[in-house]
Amino acid sequence: SLLELALSKSKDDLGGEAASLLLSQKGSALVWTVINGTDTSKTNKLLLSLAGVGTTESIQLLQTVALSDKYLLGVRKYAAAQIGRSGGGEKKVLELLKNKKVPGDLLDDIVYGVRDAWETSVRTEAAGYLPKTASSTNKKVPLITDLSALKADAAAGKIIYTSKCMLCHQVNKEGGDFGPALSEIGSKYPAEGLLNAIVNPSAGISFGFEGWEIKMKDGSVLTGIISSKTETDLDLKSPGGSKKHIKTNDIVSKKELPHSMMTEGLYESMSSQDLANLLAYLSGLKKKQ
Repeated sequence: SLLELALSKSKDDLGGEAASLLLSQKGSALVWTVINGTDTSKTNKLLLSLAGVGTTESIQLLQTVALSDKYLLGVRKYAAAQIGRSGGGEKKVLELLKNKKVPGDLLDDIVYGVRDAWETSVRTEAAGYLPKTASSTNKKVPLITDLSALKADAAAGKIIYTSKCMLCHQVNKEGGDFGPALSEIGSKYPAEGLLNAIVNPSAGISFGFEGWEIKMKDGSVLTGIISSKTETDLDLKSPGGSKKHIKTNDIVSKKELPHSMMTEGLYESMSSQDLANLLAYLSGLKKKQ
């Protein structure tokens, strides 16, 4: 059944699709039966599946669980962390924070939920509601001259690539099919160009990798890259390479985004040595002669 799929496959796209279909087929009573049950493991699995649905109903459901004293604090905190895991959910998180609707014991969780938001402004605004963030400052943009002076280790750079880049990029067909493939990137750009692409991802968006915001009739807001389209259908790729098939008659509007879908400020989570190592690895990815 759809409910069983939503519970057993909650960690992949199938769980989200099942939860979405369940709600669209007026299965919300079944959803609430699980949430109101005594098995918190099942409750959390269902909340995780609902996180990626992104409809007005699914976001409201997660919000209700998070903000209700009726549920155990652990369940409430888990629900709070799932609210911001969709385009519409990110907007809801900022709205709740701005209107001071989030209890102090849920603040960390609801802000954590937008940790993967591709827009720096969303992550920054949400983090601004956490205590003791006023003194934090953005990391200085590294210079290629400083990084070139370091002894770089390409093998260590591959590890950085695996943890920071592989979700959205492929090297020799391994990795997520979302951003441009990097198999021969070292033949296309010098180290300075690679660094600029990392610290200024919106400065040069490759053709075919433009981001789009799509508003649906069911109230959901989807963001991603349009990988294919016809007069009646389109496929939208999300970070990680998952695809969502959409009927154009279910779309209210679509808008091209001015910024790259690559996460801004990625370099801020890396040391200068990490960056030097990553550049060494990427520079070595060259076209075979």
